[in-house]
Amino acid sequence: MENVSKQIIRVFEAGRNYETTYTKKYEKRIPWVRPNPEEIKSFIPGTVEKIMVKIGEQVTAGQEIMIYVAMKMHNIIRAPFAGTVTAILVETGSKLPRGTIMMVIRQDETTASTKTKKKSVRKRIVSQGRKIIAGKRKKKTENKR
Repeated sequence: MENVSKQIIRVFEAGRNYETTYTKKYEKRIPWVRPNPEEIKSFIPGTVEKIMVKIGEQVTAGQEIMIYVAMKMHNIIRAPFAGTVTAILVETGSKLPRGTIMMVIRQDETTASTKTKKKSVRKRIVSQGRKIIAGKRKKKTENKR
């Protein structure tokens, strides 16, 4: 019999053990790696039309940094957070496949500490907006009756 790797998996707290074997496909897979949030990647094949920032420039969250044309649509790429542009890896007119790193932005330390606070505020705003929309829908259905 060939050398087969086995793994014991504990399914229940009560302690049932099951043995299983890995498939060749599973053993050869490329493990998932958390993406680096500082890398701005192309999300679809396309062409860089315009780069609006330079290396070393400070950017704010939401600032337009690039225009990327894909499928005849002009996509405005915005900075996901405030920081400093550390590298621009493409040129105007570059044709890129999906997943190419176009730019690297180093996040400001002050932005990183306030990031969790902003998320909680956004969640409250979104949840309040949903309640309002749901309330309007209920009123409309009541008026139709």
